[in-house]
Amino acid sequence: MTFLRRPGTISIEVTVSSGVASSVAVKANRPPGLTRIFVGRRPEEAPTLARQVFSLCGFSQSVASRLAVLNAADLSMGEGERVAAATGLYAERIFETLRALILHWPSPLPSELAPVAGRCLRRALAASQEIIGQASSGKINRQQLASAVARLCFAARAIGISDPGDMPLPGSACAAMLRDIVNNRVFADRPLDALTVEDDQEVIFRLSDEPDYSNLPHLPGRVVETGAYARRPAWGAASGSHLARRFLARIGDVGYCLGQLKAVADTGEHDWVTLACGAPTPGAGGYGAVECARGRLYHQAEIGGDGRLSAYRILAPTEWNFHPAGPFVDTLLRSRIGSDDSAPRSVSLLAVLFDPCVAFDVGIREADDA
Repeated sequence: MTFLRRPGTISIEVTVSSGVASSVAVKANRPPGLTRIFVGRRPEEAPTLARQVFSLCGFSQSVASRLAVLNAADLSMGEGERVAAATGLYAERIFETLRALILHWPSPLPSELAPVAGRCLRRALAASQEIIGQASSGKINRQQLASAVARLCFAARAIGISDPGDMPLPGSACAAMLRDIVNNRVFADRPLDALTVEDDQEVIFRLSDEPDYSNLPHLPGRVVETGAYARRPAWGAASGSHLARRFLARIGDVGYCLGQLKAVADTGEHDWVTLACGAPTPGAGGYGAVECARGRLYHQAEIGGDGRLSAYRILAPTEWNFHPAGPFVDTLLRSRIGSDDSAPRSVSLLAVLFDPCVAFDVGIREADDA
């Protein structure tokens, strides 16, 4: 299966021998030198620029950037700004997860559900944008927030999102997607090694020290994963299929974020520690890390003697999950995907549930000695 080609496309080439994925090659067509546009700018310009540059998860990019430049200047984010940032991060994480599932699912939804899902996705977009708009202003009106959150909850529920940890609502688009994969036994579970806040110090050190680390991140001896499944795999523990467990973790993360948004609207409380963090780095540097829809996102900034940005680095979650020796490849390798028309669909389902931030192409070829 092939999605729309554009700069940054990931190419997934699978070689099959007797129906088994014997080798997997993942290559990313990344736009070169993207972070160079930050260098020479005033630090306060970086968050706005980050949001303009990235069409997906732009608010998350801006918050990670804000944390990076604040920490580089040995400053901290105030409580009011953290509350505002949390509401925007949760709203964006909800919509981005729903958008990717509805728009990129390899199988068509049933004809009676497709238009409903489309309408609800547009309503979710409108509600999330209203919440992000409030968050961007830095001032949260809890009454207005509660109204927007209620509309976002209604749209998500119509798509099939129930309470955290529960199965999708019967008759919904999410229920139809789960039926599509619940008996799929192509992929086996593998040991999960989640990227967490405990890894930040080493990740940032390597990001600052190794020239190509943002494209090929690694932690020695580990196959690191990030994202909804890495955050809360237990939500899908009851399902019998690996794909179903990944799917349930994704929709469970939406339910969790909806609950967090309700709490902010009701009491102003939020779980900032599990959502975002940052710290100074050696020299005039700092980093910010945010748990966005696809996983842990890092920005790292350095400020020169002239007060302008002298270095800037970004490490996206996709680079961990779709690393040539990462968890997507590790899950796919040695799986019996077959060699007929079902093989591209199986690989595409797995890729969608790992949720890259760019389009992807899947190619299947028979081994020469097959």
